[in-house]
Amino acid sequence: MNHVDINYFSVLVCALLSMVVGALWYGPLFGKEWMKLVGKTEEELAKGFNPAKTYSLATLAHFFIALIIAYVIDLSNAKSVIDGLRIALTTWVGFVAAPNYINYLFEKKSLKLVIINAGYNLVLFILFGIILVYWQ
Repeated sequence: MNHVDINYFSVLVCALLSMVVGALWYGPLFGKEWMKLVGKTEEELAKGFNPAKTYSLATLAHFFIALIIAYVIDLSNAKSVIDGLRIALTTWVGFVAAPNYINYLFEKKSLKLVIINAGYNLVLFILFGIILVYWQ
């Protein structure tokens, strides 16, 4: 079995960065449109919302996403930013875009909503790929 060398600090940076990107993405950039597409108001979303729990678990989930991308980067011996981008795009297409599109087909939700949500992950995966290959 191959030894995998991961820079856990860079994985943590990616997880924390995801919260900043998310605040911008689902705030000033696409927040109003996203709420309209999910059919919720700010008041409805705030009802029963536990910020500490939600943001902690979201950060943890992003930590694992970054960890997996770091793992793939190391296993594939990626060394350049282009390699990091290639891996980020490949993993995004396979594990985000395709499953989200399948859900769209069956759930009959707005394609705009799928694009907003998958677009957020695309931005994250690209940033993760660059950061993780650069700091490996």
